[in-house]
Amino acid sequence: MGVVVVTGLTRGVGYALARRFAERYPIVGCGRDPDRIAKVRLAHPDWDVQQADLADRTQAEAFATYVRSRYPEIALLVNNAGAFRESSLLTEPPDLQEAMLRTNLYSAYYVTRGLLPVFLAQKKGLIVLISSIAAFLPYPRGASYAVSKAALRALGRNLRYTLKDYGVAVTTILLGATYTDSWAGAPYPPERFIPPEAVADLVWTIAHLPPSAVVEELVLRPLLGDL
Repeated sequence: MGVVVVTGLTRGVGYALARRFAERYPIVGCGRDPDRIAKVRLAHPDWDVQQADLADRTQAEAFATYVRSRYPEIALLVNNAGAFRESSLLTEPPDLQEAMLRTNLYSAYYVTRGLLPVFLAQKKGLIVLISSIAAFLPYPRGASYAVSKAALRALGRNLRYTLKDYGVAVTTILLGATYTDSWAGAPYPPERFIPPEAVADLVWTIAHLPPSAVVEELVLRPLLGDL
């Protein structure tokens, strides 16, 4: 059985995804925070959770090499690692855009590139990219974040076109406000957000479609609208 690989596994959507898919699949993933990794390993000793800061190209490529060298079949790769920084184009530091691109775009690019040999050899599987509604809307509260998520969406579209003839499906999910650490301290009740478990359930459904079908893009928002 192929493994499920989840980046940014130790919290939020990544953790919900890992818990959902652990019902049937071996779980492999990574996170940045050693304390969170230790807690996840203690709670789930059968999961293979590595420490890696995927904003660093060397670490992203090393994580992909680790997975590729140990797991010959991958059922699902979820590029979930990312970060949000509130900013305005008028006032943000000039290096913030580069930081957002490294975290939200290049992390997915290098991990996916590193694992493509597995997908191309097996001629099946699903790659999911977790993007944001900020990818297609003006987002003045997080301008550089929005640019990075728009670039991630473009990566997903190009992967979809490139890999379809190899039997590999690609889905980009554009999330609205989801109840994760990015919203810590926000003056909204939890029910105003998308639960991470709802994202996990959707990915589960997408992953178990017939191999002749693919969800190319999916927009998921809170019922009451954007925040």
